[in-house]
Amino acid sequence: MKKILKIIVLSILTCITTQVFSQTISDSVKSSQPEIIKSSRFDGVIKTKLETSVENGVMRFNVRNSRIGVRGDIGEYISYRMQVELSNEGVFQPLDLFGTMKPANNFSILFGQQLIPFMNSYVIAPGEMMFANRAFVGKYFIPGTRDIGIVTQYRFGIGNFPIEGQAGLFNGGVINQPQWTDKPSYALRLIAGSMNGFRSSAKVYRYSNEQHDLLLWGADVHYANDRLRMQAEIMNRHSYTNGSDLLGAYIQGLYVIDLPTHDKIFRSLAPAARWDAMGYDTWGNSFDIKRLTAGIQLAMTFITLDSLLRIDYEQYLAGKNTNFPDFQIPGRDDHVTDNKITIELIVKF
Repeated sequence: MKKILKIIVLSILTCITTQVFSQTISDSVKSSQPEIIKSSRFDGVIKTKLETSVENGVMRFNVRNSRIGVRGDIGEYISYRMQVELSNEGVFQPLDLFGTMKPANNFSILFGQQLIPFMNSYVIAPGEMMFANRAFVGKYFIPGTRDIGIVTQYRFGIGNFPIEGQAGLFNGGVINQPQWTDKPSYALRLIAGSMNGFRSSAKVYRYSNEQHDLLLWGADVHYANDRLRMQAEIMNRHSYTNGSDLLGAYIQGLYVIDLPTHDKIFRSLAPAARWDAMGYDTWGNSFDIKRLTAGIQLAMTFITLDSLLRIDYEQYLAGKNTNFPDFQIPGRDDHVTDNKITIELIVKF
């Protein structure tokens, strides 16, 4: 009888404990949900354009990008980022899919699919680019701008001058390719300064897989204030597969001029110009391809200040050679070296 009574009491206590514990967890999750939702920040960009070939008299409309993403914090030490591309030339594509841990002050660990710490976002991100088309170094030098892996970031300062070191290890399959490898890719980068003012960086990226074995290095400078933005970069790509070296460089800038807003649609006008070039084995020689781009950006006053209407003209100064090796990659634009006029609308939120 005592044994039966003991079993009944233990059963009742177990039920009560389980109920209380599950209710505590439920209340905790419910109480944390509003904070997680509150910390989430949605963003997106739509980039649509009209391109006209001055030489061949052809045109096309193109929705080049339509991205949507969300980021947020889960407590003090963990955050997340998710972003997808809805129209990457007709293909739905996951972009950023990573979590961030912050185990110490100024130290972060990003784990998942993310931007490789080698390219500048203002050269490749559709909502940050200065022109409708990317500079050569942002388009032809690496197979992809993202990969699956882990990146560590550490920030410190020398006086009031900020310094950041980045180191990443990746699969090498680039975006959305969780492949096995015995030669992972890696990237190292050192950044000095901030985006508001003067900033420079030096970087190296080793990209290895079954098709490619590349070593890239580069350096860039950036200066920005309320009116002026200037950027320059040099990049070299060495192929261990065929021994070739591809060198690229650009310099670009814009100046913002305020417009009387009142109830008008535009708040500012910004003329912009860029020179960029690239070529194989060009150290001490001229570049194979050179291009000059001139544009006008009209920033809008409503919804977000980052939305704008852009008009660009591209003129190839030399090397209008469609036999250039990187122009022969399947799927490249047939009119890639045509002189073009581009009208582009960018809406950011």
